[in-house]
Amino acid sequence: MILREFSGGSENEALEIALDTLKLKQDQLEIEYESKFGIFPFGKKQVVAKVSFEDELAFGNRSLMLVKDLLEKMNIEAKIYLIEENDEKIVIEIESPDSALIIGKKGKNLEALQVIVNVIMNKDSKKWTKVMIDIGDYRKRRESTLKKLALQTANQVRKSQQSILLEPMNPFERRIIHMELKNETRIETVSEGDGTIKRIKVLYKEN
Repeated sequence: MILREFSGGSENEALEIALDTLKLKQDQLEIEYESKFGIFPFGKKQVVAKVSFEDELAFGNRSLMLVKDLLEKMNIEAKIYLIEENDEKIVIEIESPDSALIIGKKGKNLEALQVIVNVIMNKDSKKWTKVMIDIGDYRKRRESTLKKLALQTANQVRKSQQSILLEPMNPFERRIIHMELKNETRIETVSEGDGTIKRIKVLYKEN
């Protein structure tokens, strides 16, 4: 069992905060309430909800809290939301005034954050659950840009019949290029390089 505490001005408020943070339903939780007062007798009363839930329900929540903790350690102000959770993936959305810093040049910081979270969350798991992290729909916008790049490059390769080597990309970006061009006539794509960051070569293929 995992135990967390949430405070509010009333039982309903504390429970609402707990449910919103954990992204769980009330019937999945065991809850105990405790009233606390400030240092002074006339201090405002606070209600603490002591919430317990099973470990297997906590993957998405633990992923969310890990992202929150990492950003706090970097002194980055942000709100973190659990958008989607199923057996195969977790989708986390970040909202922050420091979005440019979190994304980094060509998404390098965002990708590094996602890799760190995936490694930590899955290190003791029997089944890999992918944690996807986005901010301001960056990944959707990046995907659109890469698809346009892929098609433009394919057209250039067909006209010149010369291969073109694209910029270094992470696995997420390379997959978009490969998938976009897999059915293009006279076009073949191969990844070149070692490690996580590789380059895609777009080749002209004779009939």
